[in-house]
Amino acid sequence: MSSTPEEERKTINLSTGDSGFLSEIKALGAGDILECIQCAKCAATCPLVLAGFNFFNKRIIQAIFLGTRETLLDDPSIWACQSCNRCTEVCPRKLKPFEVIMAMRRVAVREFALPTMAIEGIKSLYDVGHAVYLSQAGRSRASVGLPERPYSTASNPRALKELQALLGKTALADLGIIPMGGPDVSGTCEVGQ
Repeated sequence: MSSTPEEERKTINLSTGDSGFLSEIKALGAGDILECIQCAKCAATCPLVLAGFNFFNKRIIQAIFLGTRETLLDDPSIWACQSCNRCTEVCPRKLKPFEVIMAMRRVAVREFALPTMAIEGIKSLYDVGHAVYLSQAGRSRASVGLPERPYSTASNPRALKELQALLGKTALADLGIIPMGGPDVSGTCEVGQ
């Protein structure tokens, strides 16, 4: 027997919320978060909503207001954000919901609350310059008149080295998520097609 939406809803005890969570998120780059009026314009444009993720920009902000840190850290939704910035473009209060998601990611990195998909994407970003890199895409690109490798870090070794240097200065390096030095690992995270 399947459960009804009412049965699937969780009750949140507001007295157990993390009272310092909002201040922490503000300090990590989401200084305008209190401008949010929960109008849902951001949700109307968010690919996370269409994909069916539990948390998307509006709900992430709401969960931060409620202090439900552990709920957000246990959910992979913050890592699924496509960084399209549509939410920022439509916000009537000039809030930057994407910056709220980035602040939440900073909390997750600091607490090592990263799902496997995020770790693999970060490793691939370090190794080849793309979170998802299709190693066999060159033939398809060439067949439509595009260069086999996109004009990005995938075709620019100098840019990749610069990206790796930047990533090497982040908390990701401190946590050992991304490789630092050692043998060339550029082929280890490529996804076959």
